[in-house]
Amino acid sequence: MRRSVLTLLSVTALVLFSAPAIAPTIALAAGTAHSSARHCVAEAVPAGSSARPAVTCYATFAQSIRAATRGRVRLPANAAPGSVTSGQLNAGTATPDTTYVLSIDYDGTSFTGASLTWTESSRCGSFQAASMPSGWNDRVSSVEAFSNCANSLFKNNNFGTPRYNIGRNGSVANLGSFSNVTSSEKWCPTSPC
Repeated sequence: MRRSVLTLLSVTALVLFSAPAIAPTIALAAGTAHSSARHCVAEAVPAGSSARPAVTCYATFAQSIRAATRGRVRLPANAAPGSVTSGQLNAGTATPDTTYVLSIDYDGTSFTGASLTWTESSRCGSFQAASMPSGWNDRVSSVEAFSNCANSLFKNNNFGTPRYNIGRNGSVANLGSFSNVTSSEKWCPTSPC
């Protein structure tokens, strides 16, 4: 009996202490949305790919940044959207599994509201999203670009014009007439993408 109790306690401790440090609020499949998961992370795809980026959403901005950087960047739990800096995102030692933040889209002006953090396995290159992840079509109102990337927003799927260009490591606090019309995006080393 004593041995059974010790084994049960050992297994329980193993399960409790080996759980992942970052648990997504919910992983969204294509065509679904979840209202309590406000801060999402998506991986951009290589240029020319027709794949739709998968998205995982979290309850807080800090959780989304931690997930986007695979734990390399840990913001305070109450960090506000728009509070992360390029210096923070570039901190830490790069390893073979490092992911980089290409840009962060916000549904509010001045880098507020819900966020969509775009990542890739290299600092910058030719990446794209031919259509926005579920719940993010026609929703972007401000953008910050990182990792030496420029960013182009397109009004239509598959990069249909008009487009809005953001320079390398640039930011736009208010997209003005381009607010709430983004349906696809590209990232590249120089603007326009």
